[in-house]
Amino acid sequence: MGRVYGRDRVVMARLERGMTIGCLTVLVVLIVVPGTVLGALWYWSWHIDKVNAEHRQQALLALDDQLRRTKNETLRALNGEDSADPDALTAVIHQHTGAPLISHDASRHVFSARVVKRVEYETRTLSGIGRDVIDRCLAYTYARAEGHGWTSTTSVLTYDACGPSAAIGSGARMAGRRVAALEASELNRAGVRRALAPYRRFLTVSAVTRSGSTVRMSIVVSDETTRQCYRITRDGSQVLSVPAQTCQARNSERNDL
Repeated sequence: MGRVYGRDRVVMARLERGMTIGCLTVLVVLIVVPGTVLGALWYWSWHIDKVNAEHRQQALLALDDQLRRTKNETLRALNGEDSADPDALTAVIHQHTGAPLISHDASRHVFSARVVKRVEYETRTLSGIGRDVIDRCLAYTYARAEGHGWTSTTSVLTYDACGPSAAIGSGARMAGRRVAALEASELNRAGVRRALAPYRRFLTVSAVTRSGSTVRMSIVVSDETTRQCYRITRDGSQVLSVPAQTCQARNSERNDL
């Protein structure tokens, strides 16, 4: 009986040692595996942030390059413009900058334009690939000194500073869409007014004129703090909207319809 009991004690000791080793193994696994997972997640998160920062920097550099090209192209176009008409010069600035709000200081021969420029870039997340955007409120200033060419400066403003510009741009696009939807028989002052009546709080028809098959409209687009005249031209089904400094019919066009 003593031998049996002794043998049992040996078996029990072995079981205890096995259980101890097993518990230690499980404990090590419980410590190492979560730590490895957390470490991998930390590294992946760090890598994602690094990649996203690089993509953002590349987007900013692309935006800076775009602004330089816009400035140079606009200056070349202004210097090549024969007309001194503020409306013609406004159209040139709008064509190259896309600014919906352009003011003119005749006493200083200065045009000021504001516009939001946006650049998108790819981002990485733990779940996949996404997109992010960078918005910049830009103020362009174009000045012409007597006997000299045009000069330009570009400033980055707070995003809120472009609120009026965004509102003017939205109103001008709305007016263009309403004009584009008109039937040919409605392309007169009364028809345009009816089309814009739901938006008369910020869209005012100043003049509607016809030159051959082309109908031109002068419309004042307003928001709470500012206003901008727009020349909207409808030629067949094509509609072109361009900011201007004066909201009145040109002498070369027929009387108001």
